[in-house]
Amino acid sequence: MRNLVSKLLREKLELKNWGTYIEVVSNAYLNMPDFDNSVVKHWDALNKSNHTLFKRLLSKVNVIFTTNNTSNVGEINIDGRKFKVVHMNQEDEYQTQSQMKQSFESTGKLYISMDNSGHPIFSVEDNIVFRTVHDYMAHILGNHDFGAKGEIASYNRHAKMAPPEAIPALFTEVVGQASATIVTNSFPKQKIGIMEGFDYYNLGIVDDNNYEIKGKVLVKKGEELPDNDSTERDEPTAIFQPED
Repeated sequence: MRNLVSKLLREKLELKNWGTYIEVVSNAYLNMPDFDNSVVKHWDALNKSNHTLFKRLLSKVNVIFTTNNTSNVGEINIDGRKFKVVHMNQEDEYQTQSQMKQSFESTGKLYISMDNSGHPIFSVEDNIVFRTVHDYMAHILGNHDFGAKGEIASYNRHAKMAPPEAIPALFTEVVGQASATIVTNSFPKQKIGIMEGFDYYNLGIVDDNNYEIKGKVLVKKGEELPDNDSTERDEPTAIFQPED
């Protein structure tokens, strides 16, 4: 059945009600344990991949880190290389993906905030490397916005560049956190845990006993599709397929 559903989604690469999927992911994220020590290896793999990708993009990107806290202004050392840390008021930071991309394309500089970088595993340096890689590779090169649909698409793009062992951590960090943020309108507690019951390679599929896909609409099992055509219709989002 799962292979049949995967084929169905791939035909036009879309799910009609991404909002429902986001709510399901959000609930799962908010209800999962805060820290599972047995899955730290996935975050280690993600961190290693992030640093590798970061080194590659430096040949094309002038990365400058920003902070609202003037006491942090100066330099920060990442993998033996020093980077500027400049003061920037929060209201002057990128507010939209288009603003970030336009700024980068006109200046060649990518400003990444180092504030709010507390993480259960990653150091400040690790966390801002992750932000840089994700913003450049997914949001600038992929041209995906910061909304629900954009974050799903950005995950797909980022996942193609990450090793298989890092994928469960990337799903939690990007899709899980973004979904919880969108639904609750606040940034959730960062958690270290695997989000069971989701297909990391065909987003939109929920592998549990409570949901199914009918006509490209995610519904609770036993529920019928709405009689009217009020189902939310987002533009197609590419389904991630692992590269050989």
